[in-house]
Amino acid sequence: MDGHMVAERRKTFVAREDLLRSISEIAKENGKSLYETVNEIFESAILFQKTGVKMDAALEECGKMRVAREAGYILCLENLWSEINEIAYSASPEGAAAAWKDAGAWFGKKHLTGKPEGCLESIKNELELSLWNVSEFSMKGDAQSGVVEINVLAPRLSRNNSELLACFFESMLSAIGLNVIHKESGCGFIRVVGKRQEAQKRGDSIEKS
Repeated sequence: MDGHMVAERRKTFVAREDLLRSISEIAKENGKSLYETVNEIFESAILFQKTGVKMDAALEECGKMRVAREAGYILCLENLWSEINEIAYSASPEGAAAAWKDAGAWFGKKHLTGKPEGCLESIKNELELSLWNVSEFSMKGDAQSGVVEINVLAPRLSRNNSELLACFFESMLSAIGLNVIHKESGCGFIRVVGKRQEAQKRGDSIEKS
């Protein structure tokens, strides 16, 4: 077998036609050859494997960060954020609670306006994305009774920070048309329950998978 045949064999591999077509389009968009693009993909796959990171997981996390940035989130050190909240709460418990309630109302109205028929699911998805410092989060809805229950376990949250987050949830549920029938919080835990006014149930049924 001469060198030309070996070189040709090294450039040949079997792949699905639809994938090759998509990669070819990507190569054209980036002004590169199909050969260059395929090798870049292989190099990336090898790098992910060596670092112990799964490509699908990395893409998912990257997508979450992009969604969070577009939704207006910023990165902040957790201990700094907690300390700021503690200082604000110590200076004015009512003022701090009011600020978090305002944020909760805005959050709820944003989802109600964007997805009026599926705001509960939309809210749940964004909260799962943004509540990084909690151990457990669940948001369950019952279409029959119109009750929505939020539970959070977060050992790193102080009593004051838990109270502020509970205020956020309370105002958020009110903003989407629920009466808050129960609210409790303590050091590291929060439980807020709302019930849809009258039996105007939208058919939303949500449960953490």
